[in-house]
Amino acid sequence: MSKSGRQANFELLRIVAMFMVVVMHYLANTIEPAADGASRISGPDVVYVVLESLCIVAVNVYVLISGYFLSETAFSWKRPVRVIAQTLFYTVLIPLILAVFGALSFSEVFNIYHIWNCIFPVQSGHYWFVTAYVVLMLFTPVLNAAVQKLEKRQFLQVLAALLLFFCIGKTISPLQFATDRYGYDFGWFMVLYLIGGYIRRYGSGFLKNAGRGWAVYLGSAAGIAAVEFLLMFLCQKGVGLVYYRSVPFHYNFLFCLTGALGLFSAFLHMEMKEGKAAGMIRFISPAVFGVYLIHEQTDVAGRWFGWVNGLTGKIGAGFAQQMADGRAVTPVGRYLLLLALQTLIVFIVCIVIDKVRGFFVSRIKKL
Repeated sequence: MSKSGRQANFELLRIVAMFMVVVMHYLANTIEPAADGASRISGPDVVYVVLESLCIVAVNVYVLISGYFLSETAFSWKRPVRVIAQTLFYTVLIPLILAVFGALSFSEVFNIYHIWNCIFPVQSGHYWFVTAYVVLMLFTPVLNAAVQKLEKRQFLQVLAALLLFFCIGKTISPLQFATDRYGYDFGWFMVLYLIGGYIRRYGSGFLKNAGRGWAVYLGSAAGIAAVEFLLMFLCQKGVGLVYYRSVPFHYNFLFCLTGALGLFSAFLHMEMKEGKAAGMIRFISPAVFGVYLIHEQTDVAGRWFGWVNGLTGKIGAGFAQQMADGRAVTPVGRYLLLLALQTLIVFIVCIVIDKVRGFFVSRIKKL
C-alpha cells in the first residue's frame, strides 16, 4: 500500500471496471441484438452476449468497493459534494463547448429543459448511476451503523432477506415485478454496499483466494451467457419471453451478483508489488469516474461513437453507416479490432480530459 493509502489492486479494479463500462456502451451503440430476439442468432449476437456477460459485473463491483472501504470510515459531506461538483463540471461545461465547436446549437444548450437537466443532474437522473450513488452516500451513516453493530448471524439474515427481495425473486420470475428496477437504483446499491461491508468485517468466506475469485467470476459470466443463449433460442422458436430475455443482463440478476463478487475477490486477494506500474495505476484511477461522466453526458452519449469512428479513419470506414442501416455486417474479427481500438481511444481521451480538470481544480484550491 502507498503512503496515501490507495491500494493498487483495488485501483486497478476500478480501471478495469470502468473500461468494462465503456465496452458495454460500445456494444449498445453497435451490435446489441434486437429486443424481440426473434431473428436467427448471428455471429455479432454471440460476440455481444459473450462480451456483455464478461462486463456486466462492472457497476456492481464499483459499489462493492465503496461498501468495502467506506463502511469503516466516518461520514463526510465531502464525498457526495465532490461527486456532485465533478458531475456539474461536465453537465454544465460540455454543452457550451459542443456549441462553440458547432456540434450542438445554442438554442439546444439554452433550452429551459436542457438547462434544468444539466444544473440538477442528480434529481433529473442525468446519469442514473450518479443519482443512485449520491443517495447511497447520504445513507452511509445508517448503513455503516448496521455493518458495525449487527452480529454475523443477524447480518447474514438481513442480507438473505434483502437478496430475496431484490435479487433472487426477480432472477427466477419470468414476469417483471412492479418494484424491480433492474438494479439501476439506490435500493440495490444499498444491498451491494452492505455486502461489501460484510466482506470487510467478516471476510469473503469461500472466496478466500484469487483463484476461487476468478473461477466464480468466469463461471458466472458463462452462466449469464448460457441463460441468455437459451432464452434467445426460445424466443426464436416463438416462446413469449421477451422481458425475461433481458434479465440475465440486469445488475440484480443472481449470476451478475456472483460474478461481481468473484471479480472483487480476485482483486482483493491479488498481490501487487510497489513500483512504477503501481504508481501509474494510482495516477490513472482517480480519473476513471470522469470517463463515465464525459462519454455518457447527455449531449455526448449519442455522438461519441460517430466521432471515434471518424478518428480511426479507414479502419472504421463504413462501420457507422452499417449501424445506421440497423445491423453490422463487419466480420467479427474486424469488429473486435474496432472495439478494442475505439474503446481504448474513448478511455484514454476521457482520462486525459479529467486529469486536466483535476490539475486546474487542484491549482484553484491552492489559490
